[in-house]
Amino acid sequence: MALQAIYSFLTFPKKTQPEDPLRPGASLPIADDKLGRMLKGLFESAHSDCVVPIMFVSDGEAQENATRGELLAFVHCHSLATATPLALRLQRATSGQSGMGLLFIGIGQDGEQTRVVISRFPADEGVVADTTHAQLSVQFVEQVFLKSAFSYKAATYVATGRPDQLWAGHIVDRQINAPSKVVADYWISDFLLSEFETTPAAGTKRLAVALRDAISSSTSVEIKREIAAAAQLAGNLPRRRALTIAGFCDEFHFSPETKQAVLSKVRPPRLANERFRFDADEFTRHIAYKQIELSNGALLTAPADRFDEVFMETHRRDEHTFTTTGAIVDERLKRSK
Repeated sequence: MALQAIYSFLTFPKKTQPEDPLRPGASLPIADDKLGRMLKGLFESAHSDCVVPIMFVSDGEAQENATRGELLAFVHCHSLATATPLALRLQRATSGQSGMGLLFIGIGQDGEQTRVVISRFPADEGVVADTTHAQLSVQFVEQVFLKSAFSYKAATYVATGRPDQLWAGHIVDRQINAPSKVVADYWISDFLLSEFETTPAAGTKRLAVALRDAISSSTSVEIKREIAAAAQLAGNLPRRRALTIAGFCDEFHFSPETKQAVLSKVRPPRLANERFRFDADEFTRHIAYKQIELSNGALLTAPADRFDEVFMETHRRDEHTFTTTGAIVDERLKRSK
């Protein structure tokens, strides 16, 4: 799919000053120069570069999303005027920590499909004086862009003409190196008004089930111990933390054997690297209790997050002693464990 038009804006961090105006943008020529080739390459590789699936979050019963509405307007009639609301939205979502950015909005069409690629590059404050309030020069765009050509955020969407089009897209954030945070929050949540395609509930349940199945099927005490310890501490993860099942294993420093035991329970395997936001409440619903079986036949069970409070443990060599105190509230006989 060939790039047909591209628009650029210099955006400032105005999250605390949303009423401040956006500087005028520019329609860039599709030229066969260094800048043109780089922008063309960015557009054409977006389908393979942006691999994290996202979806727009609907606003109430009306099933609307403000960013999606502006994107639809741009697809229907692309111009500098219809690209401007998206740039203004990004400026109002950007905090001082993220700084200035150079935004590109590219569009191309192939048959009935239209692709839009939105990308943001960090801008250099040292060259801001080269611009005026009246226009954004191509020379300035090239000067800023080429300094950070490999450090950017991008989102891509494909319009098909169907009524339900553009609810889903794909993103990448090459400004973030930490694997636990795939995309800056302001980019996905505040600007795009989106969420990872795997819902927090679905992703967290998948993680909990994999841990539970791994600990049930393993015969290794060490593997069971590592998983149980991680499950007990999982509630301390930051709320709505973005992670993967593989990343969870790394977060709690699982041994290679333990990590493999967990990943082997994820079906299909590719879901082990699919990102979601961790939901502590959902996790507790699926891993509510921790149980230890001793060689003498005893079974010790307690809420996973309070097991170490309920049972006091001491051990000498391979012998473990557990003590607990409480009133009897139930007593039963069971046919099996």
